Amino acid sequence: MENKLNCVNLKKARETMGISKLEASKRMNIPQSSYVRYENGVRKPTQATIVQMAQVLNTSADYLMGKTDSQAADTIIIRKEDNPELFRILEEVRKYDDEKLQRFYAYFELMKKDKKKKK
Repeated sequence: MENKLNCVNLKKARETMGISKLEASKRMNIPQSSYVRYENGVRKPTQATIVQMAQVLNTSADYLMGKTDSQAADTIIIRKEDNPELFRILEEVRKYDDEKLQRFYAYFELMKKDKKKKK
């Protein structure tokens, strides 16, 4: 099966992030000329490149390939150097059994409700 990039969705995802083509290419660690060719449909990226684009643009590879209309990400990468507190929390939470994970999630939902009340 061919990995076909949907150029319109690539552009929408970049614009949703509020970044330029140059900034997108820098974040993807590819030359700006390559990124522009992808967005213009002149060049076809590999599956790995599409996945990288999705991660950088906070969306899914399926969205970038036009398989879904939802821009929602299906993967989130948390780097320790970018957010050490969240990284540390996730390191611990991923060790939880199902019961403890459900309790953690219930507490999280309570915190979200409390935050809404304070607004």
